[in-house]
Amino acid sequence: MQSQQIVQLQQWVDQHLSQAQIDWLLSAKQKLVEADPQKQIDELLTISAGVKRSVPDQSFNGDDELVARFAHFDFAETIRLLLLVQVAQTCPDIAYLVKSYYQFGDQSEKTALLKGLNFIDPNGQALATAIKAGRCNATVEFSALALQNPYPAEFFPELNFNQMVLKALFMGLDISSVTNLNTRQNAELSNMCFAYVIEQALADRTPPASIWFAIQLHNLNDQHQVELERYTQHFYQKDAGHKQQITQLLAKHKPELLAQIKG
Repeated sequence: MQSQQIVQLQQWVDQHLSQAQIDWLLSAKQKLVEADPQKQIDELLTISAGVKRSVPDQSFNGDDELVARFAHFDFAETIRLLLLVQVAQTCPDIAYLVKSYYQFGDQSEKTALLKGLNFIDPNGQALATAIKAGRCNATVEFSALALQNPYPAEFFPELNFNQMVLKALFMGLDISSVTNLNTRQNAELSNMCFAYVIEQALADRTPPASIWFAIQLHNLNDQHQVELERYTQHFYQKDAGHKQQITQLLAKHKPELLAQIKG
């Protein structure tokens, strides 16, 4: 059964395609329905490869809720998502579908797959492939998994989720866009991130200011508690973005420390 958001997405797509493009998409879906089950994924990959030649390149606009959910998709990615969902509805092995499409797709296809994982694999059967995707070094591909994507927070084990968040910081990404980060906060993540704060300060570098979203002060170990004033003050004075995030964090949890570092 398709989710309501996928139904709405299909309606939006239909409104923005020419009749010839609608006919192409309907034909593509029909080919997937009629394909030999043993060859369905091959058929999907063949159709997917031609998406960019067959649909317009445009951005989302219209219904606020739909835009909020799919604004980070480009048009080709929405079409590929609809095709993947079409196959997933009848596929007996979602893990194999996701693994095969990820293995044989190009980067743009991998990106579409990762952005739409929660629609294609709502039960987390393809977790192993998603974790593998978290090891990629291409920023656009990694961002498709790590940012604006509910799948990692819902299914990743703590170790893999923490590694994903830290890697996002290493890559200079804004982890405030990690969906449901607040629900996956844990002591290990807080201390890993604060250790990175210290490392960057000692190297005279500045990590993304959003790093403070992953740090819960009560979860810091004794050594990090001792060093908290020094490094919050360091970045409070060094960077406007950090100043804002540190102010919000300390105002809520350690107002007396905020008063001290303000001087």
